[in-house]
Amino acid sequence: MDIIRRPLLVALTTLLGAALIACGDDTKKDAASAKPAATLKGDGFSVEMPGKPKRQVLTAPTAAGPLPVTAYITEGGDEGYSMSVLKVPKGGRFDLDGAIQGAAANVNGSPKDRSQTSYQGYPARDARITNAADKNGNKGTVFARVILAEGRVFQLQFVTGGGNVKSAPAAYTRFVSSLRIG
Repeated sequence: MDIIRRPLLVALTTLLGAALIACGDDTKKDAASAKPAATLKGDGFSVEMPGKPKRQVLTAPTAAGPLPVTAYITEGGDEGYSMSVLKVPKGGRFDLDGAIQGAAANVNGSPKDRSQTSYQGYPARDARITNAADKNGNKGTVFARVILAEGRVFQLQFVTGGGNVKSAPAAYTRFVSSLRIG
């Protein structure tokens, strides 16, 4: 039985590349959090995200082989939001703690404030990843929730400029709380 550990932030790498490059440039679009929320309806879930999320299908390398990840990304200013869904292959297991660790390693960041929780009765992990870096060396902080539910992994992420931001905006809390699975 394969354990899938590191697909968490293939979408985050894309998100960080776009959002962190914008850091320090006040001429960019308004902050993503300031945009009106839109309800995104996917296959077996709905979530409210600021702005108009762009859908991308990415490929994540995993222990079980390459797997498709559907990501929805919205960004503005030095912020970005991402909601991703990965289907766990039959017979596979998913390591939530390994996903957080892999996410941090993927962006050369440090996982902080990790907590084991549940969401709508499903196992979940929350984390803050500090000093996340994009390919240009821009630093940011990532707030992430990973949920294992009904054979899928739901990944909700917020990234902002600044290597050690202590708390996410209220819009992030509304975002993660708006996810409906089923």
